[in-house]
Amino acid sequence: MNENDRRASLRFGWTSLFVGALAGVALEGAHAFKLASYLDDPTTRLLLTLAHAHAVGLALVVLAHAHVGSDPRPATGRLLRVGAALVPIGFALGAVAHPESDPSIGVVLAPLGAVLVLVALARLARAAWRV
Repeated sequence: MNENDRRASLRFGWTSLFVGALAGVALEGAHAFKLASYLDDPTTRLLLTLAHAHAVGLALVVLAHAHVGSDPRPATGRLLRVGAALVPIGFALGAVAHPESDPSIGVVLAPLGAVLVLVALARLARAAWRV
């Protein structure tokens, strides 16, 4: 992993971790203040919880990659960062103006991001076995 890719992963990871944690605090605030728009809509509640959890979890994966960096190809880091961004964004967009019990079309970004994350993780696992 080159230094530019490492710095990009560190910046993305820490920023994503902050945004994901901030979203978690906002969701807790929605519970505390009994916001009906959040509490009365199970689809919105689920999708926003998934967005928060995936943002935090994938940020930690990106940070681990920045510190270990077992694959020297910069494309792997970019795949991981793009996928780690698309998954929570897809879940959050799925909660916006959705029909009665289905997520809105924005949720399509979540599985696309998941595929990118899985490809990056497979490349990292393969590189780790080559060491």
